Amino acid sequence: MTGEGTSELGCVQLAIVSNSLRHRQHLQQVLERQGLRVVFNEPLSPVLLNKLRARRADVLLLDVDEHMQDHALLERLLEESDVPIIFNDASGLTFNEPAVLAKWYGKLLGKIAEITGRLEWEELDVDLGWQPAPEPSGQFDLRQQPAREVWVLGASLGGPDALKQFLGALPADLPVAFVIAQHMGDHFNQLLAGQLDRATPLRVAPARVGHVLRHGEALVVPTRERLRINPIGAVELLPMEASGPYSPSIDTVMADLAGRYGARCHAIVFSGMCDDGLQGTAAVAAAGGEVWTQNAESCVISNMPDKVREAGLSGYAGTPRQLAGQLIRRYQN
Repeated sequence: MTGEGTSELGCVQLAIVSNSLRHRQHLQQVLERQGLRVVFNEPLSPVLLNKLRARRADVLLLDVDEHMQDHALLERLLEESDVPIIFNDASGLTFNEPAVLAKWYGKLLGKIAEITGRLEWEELDVDLGWQPAPEPSGQFDLRQQPAREVWVLGASLGGPDALKQFLGALPADLPVAFVIAQHMGDHFNQLLAGQLDRATPLRVAPARVGHVLRHGEALVVPTRERLRINPIGAVELLPMEASGPYSPSIDTVMADLAGRYGARCHAIVFSGMCDDGLQGTAAVAAAGGEVWTQNAESCVISNMPDKVREAGLSGYAGTPRQLAGQLIRRYQN
């Protein structure tokens, strides 16, 4: 972007509203690097309107997605806010594709220019190639590297809430990636990924063919396809050879990833009613990886982690937040 454009951008005061902590942080970082002033950055909440009145903004960037639940609050915001609103499609934040992301930000800046009357910005070209990697929040150095260490999170009944607590307590810059095998219906992958994505600084998304699994990400395994990570780190989704009693099969996911990553594959078994994950954690342990479990007291039902502990495979047990703390300490050391 030209210096003239940057000068014009510096006159704009922007409010960012999003239910995703990761989206808010990324939007603010990139837009401030383009010269805008972000005066407000918070989730959609009942106190949002009062805060907007107290902090004057030229434009409100509303980050929405298909899972936004509080429609009444959203309607109230649209009716009462006197700040021009730009609706931002959260699905545009595709961090693994810089060229697409740069083009998307260019269009967003064009909308801001138009709505604030700064039509003299004739060309808005965002080149993210110059942007330095985000500074790590702790002592970890993420830098968007392809995953070299993977943790498989297996869960069933009671799993979504446990996963929210666990992932929500982690920083974005741990040098690991996560693969989530949660028993669920065929059409709930996107819903679960969206719910978890809003609860954590990590990027959570359904597994898709060709995506390179990177540090700071969590992929949700599909129910009717077998997930493989090929030698260059990209996702492959293969037909299931046989349908088992559980979908997706936690045993299969853990065994496949243990075969791919060896001692750099680890597993955590969360709340659930069955023994899926028992054979998978045995494969992880045999490959040299660590196996942890959610403790019985914090589970909705503890059959799954109990089976792993009874087999002598679990090296650590705790609540979801305790498991997160243990993981952070592991990489600090």
